[in-house]
Amino acid sequence: MKASDIKPGMRSVDLELTVIEKTDTHSFVNKKGGKGRVATAICEDDSGRIKVSLWNEDIDLVEEGDRIRIKNGYSRLFKDEVHVSAGKYGELEVIEQ
Repeated sequence: MKASDIKPGMRSVDLELTVIEKTDTHSFVNKKGGKGRVATAICEDDSGRIKVSLWNEDIDLVEEGDRIRIKNGYSRLFKDEVHVSAGKYGELEVIEQ
């Protein structure tokens, strides 16, 4: 699958991307009172760019310039832009630093 193929609401998303930029981390408290962190990575492949939501421990794994693989991720529309995330059931791994 390629970045340009991703549409909002997709499941079972598998991508390999290069991290171009990583935003500052934001902390939040969810509805159940649990704390978490989120950051956005702007990533690309040979078809284009897409934003990747990085949650909690994934934030510390990923740096600018890394090549990452998302397995079984999902996509959603956030602030009128398509974002991809590994989510609860997917996996994000760094395949090349």
